[in-house]
Parts: sequence; C-alpha cells; structure tokens
Amino acid sequence: MALVSLVATAAGCGGGGGPSGPPPERGTLAGGTVARVGREEVNEGTVVRIAAAQGIDLVAARELAIRDALFASEARARGATNDPELERRVSAALARRLMHQLLSEAEQKGPVTDAELERVMARRWIELDRPEGFRTVHAVVQFAENADAATRSRAEAVARAIHEAVLPVAASARAITRPEPKRPFEDVEDPVVASFRSAVDGVDKDGFRTVVEALPPVTADGRLILPDGGTLVESFARAASALGARGDTSPLVATSYGVHVLLLLERTPARVVPLEERRRLVRDEVVWGRASAARSKLLEGLRRGVLVERSAEPLLALVPIER
Repeated sequence: MALVSLVATAAGCGGGGGPSGPPPERGTLAGGTVARVGREEVNEGTVVRIAAAQGIDLVAARELAIRDALFASEARARGATNDPELERRVSAALARRLMHQLLSEAEQKGPVTDAELERVMARRWIELDRPEGFRTVHAVVQFAENADAATRSRAEAVARAIHEAVLPVAASARAITRPEPKRPFEDVEDPVVASFRSAVDGVDKDGFRTVVEALPPVTADGRLILPDGGTLVESFARAASALGARGDTSPLVATSYGVHVLLLLERTPARVVPLEERRRLVRDEVVWGRASAARSKLLEGLRRGVLVERSAEPLLALVPIER
C-alpha cells in the first residue's frame, strides 16, 4: 500500500481545535514510515489501523496520526508526561501489548503436543477422559492403626453384623429410585442412604465408633469424580468398582480407617472425548500456557536488572492501600 510520506515538524496549538504552524515539510522517509514528528515516526500500520477503526480514508487517517503525534510532542515539552498516573497507564498498556505479542508467538508454535495435552488432561480428566464411577454408601467400624489382633477381630465381628443388617436394604434398593440431580455434581440424597443408616444404627457396636457416609463417585483407581478432586484409598476404590449393580454389597474391606461395608448406589458412565477433539478443546488453554511461560521466563530475566531500595520497605509498610 503506497502512502504519501510526510515529515511533520512539531508546532504550538492554535485555533480551530488543532495544532497550527507551517505546512509539513516534504521529504524521504524509511520504508513503512509515512511521517516524522520531531523524533517520533508515524508508521503505515498505525495509519491503516486508524482508518479501519474510524471508517475513514488513509489520507485522513494519516492526518489524525500526525495531529496526535504533534499534541503528544507538545505535551512532553510541557512536562505533561511526568504525571505518575499517566506513566502507570502507559506502562499497563505496553504490558498488555507485550502479552498480545507473546500470545501471537505462542499461537505460531503449532499444534498441541502430546506432552502439553497430558498436562492439561491431568486437570481436565473429568471433562475429557472420565472413567466409569461408583457411588456408594458405607459404614466403617473404626479402630486405631496400632490396635492388637483381638481388637481387630472384635471390629470385624461388628462389621459382619452390620453387613447382615443391611442385606434387606440392599434387596430393596433396586426398586427405590434416586432423584435426578438438576446440576452436574449436585449432592442429592438417595433414599437408600437413610435406610442403610437406620439398619446400621440398630447394630450393637461393642464400644466401637461407627461412621456412615454417602460418598461421591470414585474411579477404580481411587479418584473422586468431583470438580475439586480428591482421592479414596485404593483398597476401598477397588472394592467399590467390583460391585455390579445398585444394591450390591461388598465383603468386609479393611483400610487404615477401619473395617468397611459398602453398598453400591450407582455406576456413573464414562465420558471419553476422541483424541483430536481433545486437542481442539484444549488449544486455547495450551496457547495461553505457552504465553504465560514465556512471560514468566522474560520477567525472570528482566528482574535481574531491578535494584530495590531495601531501606524504603519500612516506609512502604506504612502506606495505606485502598481496596
């Protein structure tokens, strides 16, 4: 795109709402530069962006760019650029512009790699590669980890009694429907839980503390299918995944928490997104991650040249910060 090159000299502001002075001097400028105002140059890209943004022709856009440069030059001459708030705003704008450049460079690095996809999948597996889950209610007869064999044997006897007590609940569970949650991961009380708890309450605990809990779905390897994550002990998760249908009960399961009796409430279906679709879904996150990593690396290098006056820190601590 050919634009007429002008060399504009800074002038004072006159009437008519714009700078006045002698007409701009004609001359030859470097490629891509369409005008020079003092020591500043107006480049072709700036003019094109102004024209596109304001819907005007290139000549008018060039004149607006020259006008702004003239006013800016005069503002610097009058010391207007010494305003701390203006300096902060300019710095923030330049920082945003740099981030846009880093994002563009990150985009140009190409498709999502296997390693990048794996890192994202570690966070977004519930959305993109969720295994089947197993929702249970359980009762645990608790005892200390260092309990002797006799204590453990008594706890197991209580757990066996609980298992027998909940069998009628298990037999009727398939005929009882769990209310459907209105939102993903909403905790909806299953009627079977109340029946299970009531059956456990009727068992003699022989002095042991016994806890009844309804748990969120867990994968066979122990991951809780929840937005906030979490895990269950592997032996518990394996026992839950071995249950076939609603109402099935487990054999006694020993963990570091005690002896458990499990009843399956629901098997939640797996959700596996095809590989290429995963790459498409995570691309924006990966590009942003690339740019953020580049920003952190750049900032680390730039900080090496920063000198902080330590004696000012006690003073800064006294400065109130508005929130």
